[in-house]
Amino acid sequence: VATASSRPKVLSGEMHGGNWYVVGGKSYLAHLFEDAGADYFMQNDNESGGFYVDFESVYSQGANADFWRIVNSFDGEFTYQALQQTDPRYADFKAFKEKQIIYCSLRNKPFYENTPVEPEVVLADLIKAFHPELLPDHTPVYYEVLK
Repeated sequence: VATASSRPKVLSGEMHGGNWYVVGGKSYLAHLFEDAGADYFMQNDNESGGFYVDFESVYSQGANADFWRIVNSFDGEFTYQALQQTDPRYADFKAFKEKQIIYCSLRNKPFYENTPVEPEVVLADLIKAFHPELLPDHTPVYYEVLK
């Protein structure tokens, strides 16, 4: 995506049991965001694995992210209203306010089963979300911007 005119910032994850699971700036996911033309909100972290942080830490670094990636197995239709009901503070995030959440439903899509052998599809989905003008004919397979 060298021709992209901007590099949006992207937040990932959500609260579980009072903590937010994130992966470090040297992780596969961080590199995937970079390849898709975006900057991961934890890009300056030197970890390659995942770890838990508190809400305040995520908020201070990710509240102004342009996009928010969420992968979960929500029971029912996952909407902005459903997300806000899980934690009202989510409505304060820029990506929530501007309806820029990139979502993958684990109930409806074989994400963990297929994406290890289809990294090009995952990358195309993310490029389509971050820079839709670069892949106008791509139909998302795993990730879509939540309506």
